[in-house]
Amino acid sequence: MKQSKWIWYPGDFELYHSMLLHNRRRVLGVYNNLNSDKGTEIASTYYYPMWRVDGPRRNCTLYKKAKIEKAETVELISNTDTATLWINGKYHKTGVKVELLPGEYEIKLKGFKDGGFPCFYVKGETFASDETWRVLDFDKKDMSAGCNNAYNNPDDNPEIFNFSYKRMDPVSKISTQGGVLYDFGRETFGKLVLKNVNPEIKELLISLGETEEEATDIYETTLVLNATLENGEFTGESSALRYAYIPSFDGNAELYLDYEYLDIKDTAEFKCDIPLINKIWDTCVYTLHLNMREGFFDGIKRDRWVWSGDAYQSYFVNYYLTKDTDTVRRTIRMLRGTNPMTTHINTITDYTFYWICSIWDYYFFTGDKQFVTDMYPDMLSTLEFIEGRLADDGMYTTRNGDWVFIDWSTFDKKEGPICAEQMLLCHAYTAMAKCASLLSDEKTANHCNDKANYMRSKINELYWDEEKGAFVDDYTSGRRNVTRHANIFALLFDLTSKERQESIIKNVIYNKDITPITTPYFEFYELDAMCKIGDFKYVTDMLHSYWGGMINLGATTIWEEFDPTMNGTEHYAMYGEKYGKSLCHAWGASPIYLLGKYALGVRPTSVGYATFDICPDLMCFKYFEGKVPVLDGEVSVKMDKSSVTVCSSKDGGTLVINGKNYKITKNIPLTVSIK
Repeated sequence: MKQSKWIWYPGDFELYHSMLLHNRRRVLGVYNNLNSDKGTEIASTYYYPMWRVDGPRRNCTLYKKAKIEKAETVELISNTDTATLWINGKYHKTGVKVELLPGEYEIKLKGFKDGGFPCFYVKGETFASDETWRVLDFDKKDMSAGCNNAYNNPDDNPEIFNFSYKRMDPVSKISTQGGVLYDFGRETFGKLVLKNVNPEIKELLISLGETEEEATDIYETTLVLNATLENGEFTGESSALRYAYIPSFDGNAELYLDYEYLDIKDTAEFKCDIPLINKIWDTCVYTLHLNMREGFFDGIKRDRWVWSGDAYQSYFVNYYLTKDTDTVRRTIRMLRGTNPMTTHINTITDYTFYWICSIWDYYFFTGDKQFVTDMYPDMLSTLEFIEGRLADDGMYTTRNGDWVFIDWSTFDKKEGPICAEQMLLCHAYTAMAKCASLLSDEKTANHCNDKANYMRSKINELYWDEEKGAFVDDYTSGRRNVTRHANIFALLFDLTSKERQESIIKNVIYNKDITPITTPYFEFYELDAMCKIGDFKYVTDMLHSYWGGMINLGATTIWEEFDPTMNGTEHYAMYGEKYGKSLCHAWGASPIYLLGKYALGVRPTSVGYATFDICPDLMCFKYFEGKVPVLDGEVSVKMDKSSVTVCSSKDGGTLVINGKNYKITKNIPLTVSIK
């Protein structure tokens, strides 16, 4: 019997789980209960997302046509009792085995489900359910059925996201402030379990925190669990924590965590002679894995949402860490939602532009043309939405309801068209043109190339300040304010001349009077730009001071933001909340990408690593060794001050060292002296 998979309308799986994850965020609520004499109550309350959350389709029709040479039996299994199996004009119920004699057949699967999404599993040979089935779409051209390799058994339920679980016990347990504080040793995520509690105790408050201070500050912490115990037991909702504090409790019970994770294996490795850098690498790896869930989360404590700008960076980090592409595809689908598009993704204009860029980047790293084909109708409608909100001159100007983010920094962006936003739009046009050309839509490709060239010209005409030798935030305000962000984009996206790039490096990048970047989010772009121009000392200094600064303060995951001038609990505050900062934020994992691309030096030069260069650089290291995943293989690099050795399990690689190129033969190590 051929292996079957559960199938559904493409995107419904992602929309359903996106709907669930974006509507389960909870925050601390402290209030006076007017109907109780107990006084102040503490409870977690629902916190809604700030954008429309789309759900899956309620009805679906899938079909397949085939000619069979010998008799076979088919059987339909579904998650809805409205499902039917239609064979050459006749209907059959689910669970009924139907014998097909040799001949030509068209089989359709039809079903409706409210409160979930209809999905189907067909046992058979020729008609085993998989991605070869087609969707009969009422709105667009027919598409391949949606499926996921994690759901290939009839007992699986695609409405339950498949996580793995592993028990974690606290590393310490201490009595404090009349209660008990449990420490799991590092940031983690999972379901807290209490057992063997005195059966007379029916309710307990459990305060969670990324730090000891947060967990024990029960009126300021970001999350509490109001535990209702049955027979002395309680299992909490999946939450982020390092510490769990139970006030007014003697600790006479068993407490542990069901650690919840995706079992995704790493391909990448990195070890060097500097222990701090090794620890940064390991911490970044752990940070990314904690945030690889239904999609790429921003952080596991506060939002637990999928944000396009955060996810965009996670894609690149993931390409240099694992061979997982499923999480990338899921996230891209989750972010887009359904048509009609009425607001920017996450309500943030730049996040819509990143979304378009992410699809070309995905194709460039993976060679998966089918995904571009599947997403292309949504790309076209996204482009139409973007262009419907541009000014008459084709530039983006803030519209009511739009959030121009770029970074947590002070920009001259309240009134006019901000430069960094135009640069991202220009970059999105370029990505859209490449995808259109890939799919032979030359009309759209030409349009987008023309728009990108136009915007590049207008950016250089309107935003360049010759006196400052840099791009200004806004050419309409008269303030001529210069920040790093637009100028970094100009370097990364090659949006200006070599002469102006040199001016930016001198007058912005190395100018200490220009406000520094304070988030790991935009450090991703700044350090990528610095590596691009070859200033590896700047990069390794930042690894030591910025990421190392967090590690030296005891961080077990990378924070949302870090200001080395802060002290104590100041580090934990953000958004006006005492513990509002996320201490496990995926956008902090960029050292994986930077070390893989620029130290180990592995970079694709054509789609899907058909060709790739290896341009290693010792940076500040005496030696290093590591691996980078490439499509259908991996590349290992080992380097010290005297030589570099590379080995690739894939053809197409070229070692670039000492100004010379050396072709790499598959599975044969190559050593080159660099003295």
